[in-house]
Amino acid sequence: MEFKAASVKAQAMFDDAAARRYLAGLAPVARGSVRWLIYDETRHWVSVVDGEIAPLRDDCAHAVNAMRMGDASASFGDAIREFLAAGTDCTPQVVALSCAVLMQTIGDLDAVFAQIQSCVMATLVYAEDVVVRPVAP
Repeated sequence: MEFKAASVKAQAMFDDAAARRYLAGLAPVARGSVRWLIYDETRHWVSVVDGEIAPLRDDCAHAVNAMRMGDASASFGDAIREFLAAGTDCTPQVVALSCAVLMQTIGDLDAVFAQIQSCVMATLVYAEDVVVRPVAP
């Protein structure tokens, strides 16, 4: 499984303009929180999750450490798919694993959280890859 910052196919398949219109109708994100959009192509499912930064940072660090220690039996993409299959109660785990995906590509937890706090992030789950990126402005 390969993670990409943003593939051309993912940009073409995910409608950022529609996402922005939908997000514009929501209440603002609470102070100390982040907003995350999850798109699952297989299930034709979209969810918007707001979460507090501090617990998310802890959950992300835990996921990254588990992978480094060899405790994770599958890739982050496989784990994200498994949590999506389990239902909406698992969206916090999807967001934490999405942070871990960013950590793999960016490499610095502070930089990851600077990006997360600067915009609405999206986890785009396709059959062939998982893309974690900002919703385009």
